Amino acid sequence: MPAHILLRFYRMKKEQLIAFMVVALKGGIRDRVLAAIMVVGLFLLLTTPVVAVFSMRQVLALATSYSLSTIGLMGLLLTLYLAMGLLARDLEQGQIHTVCCLPISRSIYLLGKFLGLAILILMAVAILGFFSAAALFLLERIYPPEKAFVWTAFFTGLWFQYWVFLILGAITLLFSTVATSNFLPLALSVGIYFGSYSTEAVRYFVQSGAGKERLDPAMRVIGQAVYWILPDFSAFDLKSQIVYGLALNAKALLLTQLYGLAYLGVLLVMATWAFSRREFV
Repeated sequence: MPAHILLRFYRMKKEQLIAFMVVALKGGIRDRVLAAIMVVGLFLLLTTPVVAVFSMRQVLALATSYSLSTIGLMGLLLTLYLAMGLLARDLEQGQIHTVCCLPISRSIYLLGKFLGLAILILMAVAILGFFSAAALFLLERIYPPEKAFVWTAFFTGLWFQYWVFLILGAITLLFSTVATSNFLPLALSVGIYFGSYSTEAVRYFVQSGAGKERLDPAMRVIGQAVYWILPDFSAFDLKSQIVYGLALNAKALLLTQLYGLAYLGVLLVMATWAFSRREFV
């Protein structure tokens, strides 16, 4: 195939991808998601000093824990809300039938929507992170800690929290491509989210002597399978290192990032494969 035809094909696919990404972004803005995040950010800025003074000896540590927990909770709710609406809105309004009738790849449609979701979540984390950092900066000046606060660790923790939201959004999107109701993807995604923080503990117990004594071989195999199938969100949780000023392991962070990229890629491939074979009536 001539090079100019390949280039034209690439540009067409790129334009389609960007178009669906912009549609997803406009949908989030129309729902006033970012405005709500701004309100939450202001609430975080005002309440963090109030919560922190309950611990006069570890003001900054408590404020950091509170800020990261609030960002995690809001990110969870926002991700589930946005990911659930990526396909549900088009299905309810019948727009998906128009898309399927056009010479547009379903994978381009789905990936464009997910990119819009990823940008919205990134903007939300950035807004919440900004207000949280402002509150922590003020507290650091008012109540100087014994050990200097490591800002690089704080922003690294925010980055890895963002990747938890990305993977959770991809999981919700995957379930939405095969489910016929909104409840099932929501319930499964919430269950996987909370269960994924315990996969490492499950693996240790299965491999321990107590686990070998109490569990039969079939249960141990199931436990190992759960560990390998579910995402290990505990690896992305740097809250303890940030709060207590512990040094971050660069090699472990790199491996975690590669793991997140690989897991997200597998989820998106599975989602596009399932979506391309779904029948819409």
